[in-house]
Amino acid sequence: MTEERSKIEDMKRRLYVREADPSPLRRQNLRDRSADVPEGWQESPNLEKFSGPPKRTTPLINKIFLFSVLFFIVAIGISFFFFFGNSSSVSSNNISVVIQAPNTIGGGEILPLQIAVRNNNAVPLELADLVVEFPDGTRFADDLATPLPRLRESLGTISSGESVNKTVRAVLFGEENKPADIKITVEYRLAGSNAIFYKETNYSILLSSAPLRLSVQTLKETVSGQPLDFVVTVESNSTEVLKKILLTAEYPAGLTFKSADPKPSFGNSSWSLGDIPVKGHRTITIHGVLSGQDNEERVVRFSAGVGSDTDEKTLATAFVTNTETIVIKRPFLAADVALNGSNAAEIVAARGRVIRADVSYINNSPTTITNAQIAIVLSPEALDKASVSPEHGFYRSLDSTVLWDQTMAPELAAIPPGGSGTFSFTFAPKKLSEGNLKNATIALTVNVSGTRSGENNVPEKITSTASRQIHIASDLLLAAQAAYGSGPFPNTGPLPPKVEKETTYTIIWTLTNSSNNVSNVSVVGTLPAYVRYVGKSNPATFNRGESLTFNPIGGTVTWAVDSLPAGVGYGSSPKEASFQIAFTPSVSQIGTPPILINGATVQGFDQFSQVQIGDTRPALTTMLGSDPTFRPEQGVVVE
Repeated sequence: MTEERSKIEDMKRRLYVREADPSPLRRQNLRDRSADVPEGWQESPNLEKFSGPPKRTTPLINKIFLFSVLFFIVAIGISFFFFFGNSSSVSSNNISVVIQAPNTIGGGEILPLQIAVRNNNAVPLELADLVVEFPDGTRFADDLATPLPRLRESLGTISSGESVNKTVRAVLFGEENKPADIKITVEYRLAGSNAIFYKETNYSILLSSAPLRLSVQTLKETVSGQPLDFVVTVESNSTEVLKKILLTAEYPAGLTFKSADPKPSFGNSSWSLGDIPVKGHRTITIHGVLSGQDNEERVVRFSAGVGSDTDEKTLATAFVTNTETIVIKRPFLAADVALNGSNAAEIVAARGRVIRADVSYINNSPTTITNAQIAIVLSPEALDKASVSPEHGFYRSLDSTVLWDQTMAPELAAIPPGGSGTFSFTFAPKKLSEGNLKNATIALTVNVSGTRSGENNVPEKITSTASRQIHIASDLLLAAQAAYGSGPFPNTGPLPPKVEKETTYTIIWTLTNSSNNVSNVSVVGTLPAYVRYVGKSNPATFNRGESLTFNPIGGTVTWAVDSLPAGVGYGSSPKEASFQIAFTPSVSQIGTPPILINGATVQGFDQFSQVQIGDTRPALTTMLGSDPTFRPEQGVVVE
């Protein structure tokens, strides 16, 4: 090993060291080496023949796995044979349900269902029940007021090969010529099992007639903005008394409900008709106004049936439905009116306030309209007749009518196709001094008429109308005063008020209400920071739902009155509340009449005109002008 290492080191030295003596490398001669290789395969006597891989013994786990697979396959086969091949198997297919009933029936008639259940299995069916599920609207045959959504009858134990018959009676309600599906289920158990098995069958029956008839009388065409009536008749078509019948209406866009006879039971679209006897009927007349563009169609839908048990204003089942399609047409000579710039069908006005009316017309026909006349009729009860002032027209006070014709307006002599114009007048409701009318209204009706040539050049009279309602709001007025020597209780302190000396005052609020009942009345006033709230003086005079409170945050005094009847302060005594405050002047207030309470406001909801109304009073100072014992020099702060 040492000799080989020295040879390697000697070679490195000769290769890399310059000073080394480069002795020449010794070459070795190459020579062939012969080998004796046989030319073909020869069997070696020392090798054993290959007889395949060595045999291994099968482990125990593999044997268990194979056994489990074989057992599972055998179990499936036995189960399949038991349920489908063996004559003693139990299957719902071996249960027959036979239903005997008519294919059609009239709504409201008693439906007898004869149901036969036969067990063709080899084992009995235990604790069997018959469950019948009926469509919506079904009722008990013996009590039409009670819904019958589902019926359960006990069948007991049905032995192998045994049949059980049951008869079920019910009354079906629904739309005419609409099929109704009845679901019949047999539920059962097997011996030794808690599982519930079932067999289902469906039976369809056609309702050949509805228990109610519904007819609607109305116009097929109408003019936009014109009154439109619907006469709805609900008639019994049943041999039994129909109970809890409800009529509902679905109004389209543009249809404004005005009134109905009788009035709706809920909202403006539901009528509770109660019980309708055999051959009985109910009639409802609905008044409305339909608005829209030319040739637009509007669909009104009416439905009648049994009211819901959970929501009395909705239908549980609709027996009959009727739809009416109405086409909106433009009138040949159209009229419109705007009150104070508003085209709304109803406006609210205050007493004595002037109202401006602008009446417009247009010729929508292809021919000239001649001899046109415009007449506006005003209901006189709440009208101040002296206030009516037409422009270029004539007011006939005898029947409260404002008139324009060709003698006053030459353009009405002949209105060409597409021709239009506008006339104006003003009027006002009566003042309070002219009488206090409860729930006062001024009705305004515009009638435009003229003559045009028809298709056969025959003159025909044409008219158009428009109407508006002016509801007169109630006068809810507030009076406020500060007092020292008068009022419900005495006051103390110097008068005139002195610096750093406390003086008490009484604040008195008085409410009056003219013509309409007003609810949720609230009077609010605020005290300055230098004024102290002492307390209210007359809670004993307050009615139920009336209170006077003070909030120290912001210094707000609030007088709340739930309801203020019409005529308070006119036909009866005004409503009054008073409270006491204390004022301690500062040197900065010398020579001035300081404010005791800032301006007060009253707000309330007019039950008739359906608007918020109110009044405002200015601030009250130490100048007690309404106190009969007060002198002007007592109102300025002194030192």
